[in-house]
Amino acid sequence: MVRLVRRRPDGETVSLAPIIVAVVLVVLAALGTWGVVAVKSGRSSSSDRLVPPKNYASLPPMTFTLGGSNARMVDVRVLLEIDPTVDPKQASSFVPRIADQMADRMRQIDPEQLSGAEGAKLMKSALTAVVDHEARSMRVREVLLERMVVR
Repeated sequence: MVRLVRRRPDGETVSLAPIIVAVVLVVLAALGTWGVVAVKSGRSSSSDRLVPPKNYASLPPMTFTLGGSNARMVDVRVLLEIDPTVDPKQASSFVPRIADQMADRMRQIDPEQLSGAEGAKLMKSALTAVVDHEARSMRVREVLLERMVVR
């Protein structure tokens, strides 16, 4: 058996094992850190090539009358994230149908329902449902609510 010890001038033996273990752990930590950095830098450049660029189509501003006793309106501006292979100008052909269906849905919504974050979620879910139904051939990835003003 090999013993890693050192003898002091006064005759006392000192074990070198804790020092060797500490050095080995520091070296392994340095190698692990270097490996993670190397993998992350290599992965980001290869993943950038795999992710297609985002393609957006902006719909014109739309105004809808809300339901309820007082005649209130909501102005909406919508941005569609569409498949990169689709021409953004193609979205303009769907605007009349989207606006018509949204007008029907907005007449069923009370103005108080559109307050706060829950109102934005309600508007986005209504827009998403209408766009998914009306613009199915355009392959919409995400419906983004750019602006919503209740007046």
